[in-house]
Amino acid sequence: MGWTRQALSKALKSGRVFFVELQGSRYYPAFFAESRYDRRHLEAVSKLLGDLPGATKLQFMSTPKGSLGGLTPLEALAKGNFAATKVAAEGFAQR
Repeated sequence: MGWTRQALSKALKSGRVFFVELQGSRYYPAFFAESRYDRRHLEAVSKLLGDLPGATKLQFMSTPKGSLGGLTPLEALAKGNFAATKVAAEGFAQR
């Protein structure tokens, strides 16, 4: 993504990006770097998910939701349905 360590650190602290830790290594979801998504929308959804663990955020992003017409949040974002994805994220974070 062309980020410096400092920029990545700021994004992590603000909750705009997340990682999944596996055996002591951090893995950042590739979708943050994919051009089919508006990264600002991905970051906003990540931030709405709050302090949930990275694995839980990843699960949210990749699991179909009835409120999104059976699409995953990633699929909904790729289709430009940011508003409904935000609502789904807010509801998920409140559980």
